[in-house]
Amino acid sequence: MVRSERSVATAFVGRDESVSGLPPGYRLLLSTLPSEEDMRLCVFLHGDTSKRPYQIEAFRQPFEEGGVLKDISGIGAYQMSHLWLVRFRTQEARDAVLAAGRLSMKGGYCAIIDTCRKEIKVKIHWVPFHISSETLQKALSEFGEVMEIRHEEWNVPGFESTEPTTFVARMVLKERVTAEELPHLFKFYGSSILVVVPGRAPVSLRSRRRGHIRRDCQTPRCSKCRAFGHVREDCIRTYANVTGADSEECEDKEDIMDIEEASTTERRKHRARRRTSKVQ
Repeated sequence: MVRSERSVATAFVGRDESVSGLPPGYRLLLSTLPSEEDMRLCVFLHGDTSKRPYQIEAFRQPFEEGGVLKDISGIGAYQMSHLWLVRFRTQEARDAVLAAGRLSMKGGYCAIIDTCRKEIKVKIHWVPFHISSETLQKALSEFGEVMEIRHEEWNVPGFESTEPTTFVARMVLKERVTAEELPHLFKFYGSSILVVVPGRAPVSLRSRRRGHIRRDCQTPRCSKCRAFGHVREDCIRTYANVTGADSEECEDKEDIMDIEEASTTERRKHRARRRTSKVQ
């Protein structure tokens, strides 16, 4: 039988929503994760990539101290050595671990990811000042019910009354819709707006490949057609690259901030604007 959430929290570090509030410099490196109904007793553990490799022995102490070791029915690495899938015997044990938010393993931060969570928090970067919260709500409502949109504010002396270019939205996804289906970039009046969902596999804004950010992107780029995924020697001329139909996809994005840089740049916006836009 699992212990109370209070006893679990002594082994797990703090409380958090999904995997938001990651430590500075923490690299979230994920593949696309399953979120089917069959995953309702499972969670994913994302270890500090600088502590790799991970062996199963590393999980014994935190789960034993948290009182949930005997409630685990399955555990194993999932595609990457720092990403592990855990299945629990009861919903109560799973809920207690999720309530803790994260654990400490090998002396580092380990995030706990719930892929079945339907209510998500979305951070929207690079929003021009003429785009309203109502416009953002309408765009997001295609994927679920937007419960709240709050406009963050700078927590820096002299800039307290100025608006940033970042919004935070809380929404409940529609049935059979997952966070993976939300676009990473929205297009508004010719501008690109970055959408960040904690726990979702990142996308390289350089190559549009999933699973890594631009800084870690090693996808080759053809010097002839400028497309990603092949080199000049393997380039095959197509109607699209001859006419430039895919020029937008191949636009040079070397200087555009990725998810981690956008979060770091605006890290000092800790307070939410009091004038929160709640959806009725």
